[in-house]
Amino acid sequence: MDSLSLNARPRTETGRHVHHLRREGAVPAVIYGHKVAAQAIAVDAKEMERTWQHAGRTHLVDVHVEGQKGARKALIKDLQFHPRSGRMLHVDLFAVNLREKITSEVPVIVVGESPAVQLKLGQVQQVVSSLRVESLPADLPAQLTVDISGLTEVDQSVTIGEIELPKGVALVHADLGETVVKIAAVRVREELEAPEAAPEEGAEAPAAGGGEGGEGQESE
Repeated sequence: MDSLSLNARPRTETGRHVHHLRREGAVPAVIYGHKVAAQAIAVDAKEMERTWQHAGRTHLVDVHVEGQKGARKALIKDLQFHPRSGRMLHVDLFAVNLREKITSEVPVIVVGESPAVQLKLGQVQQVVSSLRVESLPADLPAQLTVDISGLTEVDQSVTIGEIELPKGVALVHADLGETVVKIAAVRVREELEAPEAAPEEGAEAPAAGGGEGGEGQESE
């Protein structure tokens, strides 16, 4: 992926004043990092959304702050969204040192097709959706992939220890024996009650509440 850039400006709006900032089409943000003082900034909302879609939490972004020389290499650390509208409310950007290792949560993506699934013997069940890894910022993978094309039978699985890691990437506090994805048996739902037999032609259907004392009979 090509390098991504994000333009920003220093901001003085804080607290309730950020509402005015959002009405103008900007998103309040803060950029901070190891041995770097936190700075309040503002970014264009549409530009920030595009950057988020391409970078996620694992791709480095060149942040250009107005009035400052050069760009800061940063990761999108956290975002806040409006619970109803889904509008982006705030962004945290983490400025990295390219020579220092960082830890980050990386998504786990299932690839390939399982023969067991193709034969409708089982279905894919993903147990682990992300893993925490450590690497230099430039080596941080966008995702980790798990190939299930070798899973030919029900109950076969891939564990964390079987995931192929890119060079320079290590797992953090992971149980290598833990299952990431497995082929679970397909359960067929059985009908508990047989369908009710249709009445023979010419036969009278029993009256509701039929039998002695049923509807239509006078009680003593």
